[in-house]
Amino acid sequence: MRGRKRRGAAGFNLAFLDIMACGLGAIILVFMLVKYQTEAPFTELHALQTDLAAAQHQTRAVAADRSAQAARLKTLQQELQQRRTRAAAETQKNNNAAAEIIKITQQLNRLQQQKAQQTQAAATPQENNSATPDAQQDHLLGLRVGGARIVILLDSSASMADERLVDIIKIKVANTDAKKNAPKWQRALNVVDWMLARVPPSSEYMIIQYNAKPSFVPTQQWRRGDDAEARAQIQRALAELYPHAATNLHAVLTLIKDSISPTDIYVITDGLPTQGAKRCSIFASKTTVSGKCREQLFLAAVQSFVGNPAKVNVVLLPIEGDPKAAHAYWRWAAATAGVMLSPAASWP
Repeated sequence: MRGRKRRGAAGFNLAFLDIMACGLGAIILVFMLVKYQTEAPFTELHALQTDLAAAQHQTRAVAADRSAQAARLKTLQQELQQRRTRAAAETQKNNNAAAEIIKITQQLNRLQQQKAQQTQAAATPQENNSATPDAQQDHLLGLRVGGARIVILLDSSASMADERLVDIIKIKVANTDAKKNAPKWQRALNVVDWMLARVPPSSEYMIIQYNAKPSFVPTQQWRRGDDAEARAQIQRALAELYPHAATNLHAVLTLIKDSISPTDIYVITDGLPTQGAKRCSIFASKTTVSGKCREQLFLAAVQSFVGNPAKVNVVLLPIEGDPKAAHAYWRWAAATAGVMLSPAASWP
């Protein structure tokens, strides 16, 4: 009896201890799992918060950069508008100056014509009544062809085909015959004939045509004003020319300075040059030449010719879109005691 009771109590105690040990192990395992699962989310959360802070900082930096760029863009737009306004005002001022020069020139021509007519009428009334139209034209423009050695410069660039840019472009892509018969080009040839007819018999003269490159017409040879055969030869050579290519005033003035010594130069052109000794340094591109650039090319060409004693006279034919040409050529001619003329459409 007693032995049986003791064995039952020992078995119960052993089982109870096993259960308690298993429960304790389970509790420890649960605590370990709970601790791991708790630490892992906190680590991930810290990493996410760090990334979020970095992203917010970058967003603020981008926003600040955009604000700075927007402010800079607004400043540049205001500056561009101011420059456009000044450029428009300057263009208008130059247009007004060119128009005033042309107006004064025309008034001067009329006064010279009236003075010449009054002088002839007072001296020889009968001769004045029998004056020919050509004789009157000698006084009409105030332009007299004279000098010991005369050089006539004929601009043969593409713009000499017509007055309007759209018509110049049409003729530029036309055939050679169309270019030879272009209206303004024919007028330029008539101006050359007008001058040749008035070269003094004892004077010598030469003709140079120039576009991108200059050349003598027909050769580099002085001819006397009374040589009818030489004049006919020159007219035949002129008939083979036609307007094309760009305008390089610097090249033709360099040719004159290096090879001949004229006393008087007569320039027949319609505007400022489009090429020079080197590319323009302002407002220049590969396809277009701005007004500022053309003015710079002209000044460079004239400055390279400073010191030459020849008197320069200019016949400026009309063209669309070159308002500064009249003032520029007028200053050049006036500096050499010559004249700049912008003749009426009916001349010569």
